[in-house]
Amino acid sequence: MKNIPLFFNHGLRQIEIAAASLSLMQRAGKTSAAWVLKHYPNAQNIYVLAGPGNNGGDALLAAKQLHLAGKNIFLRLSAPAVPPGAQQALAEWLACGGQTQNHTPLHADLAIDGLYGIGLNRALSARDSQIIQELQALACPVIALDTPSGLISDSGTGSPVQANHTLSFMAHKPGQFTGQGCNACGDIHLLDLQIPQSCYPEPDGYLQSTAPSAMTNLLRKADSHKGSYGTVGIIGGATGMVGATLLAGRAALKLGAGRVVLGLLDKVLSVDPTQPELMLHSAAEALQHPALTMLVIGPGLGTSQEAMALVQQSIASPLPLLLDADALNLLASSSQLTATITQRTASTILTPHPAEAARLLQTSTIAVQANRIEAAQAIAKRYHATVLLKGAGSICADGQAWSINGSGNAALASAGQGDVLSGIIAALIAQGLAPLAAVQSGCWLHGKAADNWYRENVGGIGLTASETIIYARAALNHALADCE
Repeated sequence: MKNIPLFFNHGLRQIEIAAASLSLMQRAGKTSAAWVLKHYPNAQNIYVLAGPGNNGGDALLAAKQLHLAGKNIFLRLSAPAVPPGAQQALAEWLACGGQTQNHTPLHADLAIDGLYGIGLNRALSARDSQIIQELQALACPVIALDTPSGLISDSGTGSPVQANHTLSFMAHKPGQFTGQGCNACGDIHLLDLQIPQSCYPEPDGYLQSTAPSAMTNLLRKADSHKGSYGTVGIIGGATGMVGATLLAGRAALKLGAGRVVLGLLDKVLSVDPTQPELMLHSAAEALQHPALTMLVIGPGLGTSQEAMALVQQSIASPLPLLLDADALNLLASSSQLTATITQRTASTILTPHPAEAARLLQTSTIAVQANRIEAAQAIAKRYHATVLLKGAGSICADGQAWSINGSGNAALASAGQGDVLSGIIAALIAQGLAPLAAVQSGCWLHGKAADNWYRENVGGIGLTASETIIYARAALNHALADCE
């Protein structure tokens, strides 16, 4: 249950400086070539794209090793090598009989992308974009060295090479696991270049690739009872949107909350016939329920005046509070609510998708997606909350620590999944997990549910939110069984 450390560029530069005596470029070239020879032994005609910087130097040295192994190498140098290390790599390539080209070949069995790696912090030039388009047109497997060229490794933005594999040098980068990185990197493999651990600073954040260790706190004692695991109240269910509240309630119940009370604006139901354990009340009645230990507002809430009043009352509550969906939009629309929520003494959890996050920050969705980690941290600080910024590579943040969720897939792109996620997180808080641990655990379980479903339904189309609840419960119990 170990997290994977993630480093921004400044941390990677510290590692490079600390390990400067280890000939890192030589190591990167040799280990990359060895990886290619092991995994693509039958690729005879290999296109290597080398840029002008250190990533290009890595590519040149990989090309040298592959040439010496008997491969036919077509090497395109996009621009003259600039750093001394890259110049030396070019000299070695030429000395072993290699040549450079200024165009893309017509055919290749395999392509290696060494155009920019992590060295890029701007948009690609028109010429570089054209070079990348020509690479992708080869329709062969692409191996990216360190990071797909065009991807901003700190943020996961850009217009990058679409790689089948990424060979990540020294350490993993945040942008590989969120935003465009989720599409661009393919399978990611760490090549640590045998750098001693003493050269590494504290990581900037983590990838939550396995079940969070905090979930061990959910193991139950024999003498517990339903009151030991909290009572979750979920407020929402305006006309035509009661299903959202039901989904959140069912998820909270099946993920272990002792009791679940639903407060519906549209009291169309007195019982959930498929989940009769849920207690259904009016929204006003549910807010006053004496046993509540955790409160969720937003699933199916709407933006009516009544909804606004319920958000105001919920924020005033002394209970841990999770705001989702329209509760977030109402919060974003009111400076008074923003001021009030920062004064809460109980924990607050906000679970926006990118558009809701943009409203909370009074910016654009594009700006949020341009730096998802920074946006999540900004929301956490502005609203004194723990934040889950949903999307590809969901960000869990509390204004200090952050992590990227490593589970999940595009099967989760269906209605009601956010409601289910809110119910899962609420259940974990009701059972005693701290806010950030609950957000990390809930997000991981939600994604793991989709991953397990995908293994049974390759293609990933048709996962419903109701099904996700069952798979999430199974993932939770499987993780807990591994702890015992």
